Amino acid sequence: MNEFMTTLHLRIYDALESLRRARDVGDRDLVVAQAGEIEDLVEIAARHGVDIDCGYRELAHAA
Repeated sequence: MNEFMTTLHLRIYDALESLRRARDVGDRDLVVAQAGEIEDLVEIAARHGVDIDCGYRELAHAA
């Protein structure tokens, strides 16, 4: 995996974890912000042909 893909995967993971934590504490503004961040990262991945369907689904459902 090249540096771009690695960084993208790490940013998605971090954003999903932050989303989960924001939901846990009831921080609605942070939930909205993190959801937007995730949407942006997914769009970037799609534009560059990066497969992000590898494990995030489980994490997203836990969030």
